[in-house]
Amino acid sequence: VNSADISDGELVLVDAGCEVEGYASDITRTWPVNGKFNDAQREIYELVLKAQIAGIEACQAGSPWSAMHHATSNVLAQGLIDLGILDCSLEEALGENFDGPYRNYFMHGTGHMLGLDVHDVGGGRQGDEGPERELEPGIVLTVEPGLYFGTWRTDVEIPERYSGIGVRIEDDVLITGGDPVVLTSNCPKTIDEIEALIGSDR
Repeated sequence: VNSADISDGELVLVDAGCEVEGYASDITRTWPVNGKFNDAQREIYELVLKAQIAGIEACQAGSPWSAMHHATSNVLAQGLIDLGILDCSLEEALGENFDGPYRNYFMHGTGHMLGLDVHDVGGGRQGDEGPERELEPGIVLTVEPGLYFGTWRTDVEIPERYSGIGVRIEDDVLITGGDPVVLTSNCPKTIDEIEALIGSDR
């Protein structure tokens, strides 16, 4: 449990969920304590949101499980280059097996199965042995890219501008025969929506 005080100018990241009739949910939102994203926070947040949207769009029936991870990773890696955090080509940033230097800032997988358990069975996670699972109608999974620039990091270079920023955005997505359905779409996640929501109670 993190018992540190929350200070003005910081971000709060909450990863939570509930169960409905035995089925789990899992959602993450990140917001500024004072109700306004500063410029650096805004840059990282918009990049993660762009990556998440790309990941959701990749959740198509018949696609391999890795498609959403590759989609989010491409956006994140290119964004890290554009922001000057990585100084290399996109190919170098991604690495041969999506294990390149962009992983210094995005250390986890893009999502997991969701069902009777929060991290449900059924395969598809990074590191699972056996053939890669294809997405099929009826599957529910999470899409949750993030970027993290912890102040405690000494193993990688973190520009002062982004030091201490961490953003993750997670939604629950239903695979259909057509476009994916975001089951958690009622929870605000754009910058304008979040700032309006927090500001409405200040």
